[in-house]
Amino acid sequence: MKRYPKTFVAALVTASLLLAACLAPVDDAVVAPYREPSGNPAAYRGMLNETQSSHLRTATFPRLSEKERHLIRRVNNDVNRDLRYLPDVYNYAVPDRAVTEPAVRRPLLKRLPPARYADCEDYALTKKQRLDRAGFSASRTFVATAMVPEDYGQTVHSVLAVPEGSDWWVLNNWDNDIQRASQLENWWEWDFIRPRYDSYLLAAQTRRIAGQSAAAPPASRGPSRARE
Repeated sequence: MKRYPKTFVAALVTASLLLAACLAPVDDAVVAPYREPSGNPAAYRGMLNETQSSHLRTATFPRLSEKERHLIRRVNNDVNRDLRYLPDVYNYAVPDRAVTEPAVRRPLLKRLPPARYADCEDYALTKKQRLDRAGFSASRTFVATAMVPEDYGQTVHSVLAVPEGSDWWVLNNWDNDIQRASQLENWWEWDFIRPRYDSYLLAAQTRRIAGQSAAAPPASRGPSRARE
């Protein structure tokens, strides 16, 4: 039997654990079709609110189909191409303004040519609306706000999050790579604050364990004792 060096075995084990950590969260996604929430559909079309937060904590989000994955990638790429990043203070001369599908305009406080300027939350809202119009329900997408490390502190950043199982796919405006929230927490040290990613992860795992317990056959009580 061939024997491998301990360093090789340790490296192989580490790689296996990292691969398992990356694959496990989404692999627990269900195959069952998604159930639309009851209530006012408009509550899910804009920025995150209490209705959306409650839905995120309690809903079970299914596995994405190949068609849905292709749609998400296409919309993410299209919006990142169509919009040009500019903070609202330069664009509208106000600290913050949430805009979906920004119109072509010249910024108020910057000498820039007319274009479709947007900050990070405008990117997220535009992606959310385009996905909804393409048939991917707005109740399945969430504008998540994160604290992202900078050179001398942190900055608030918004992205569009698409839950699948107990993880999120994060649609960022910095590039076209769609990454998992779990990977961003591990490697980029993001601090998801609204909604809290760790709270969603715990809720998803709790629901999965409860479902497994409900599906398990009842434990045998063993042979009954004869009455004396």
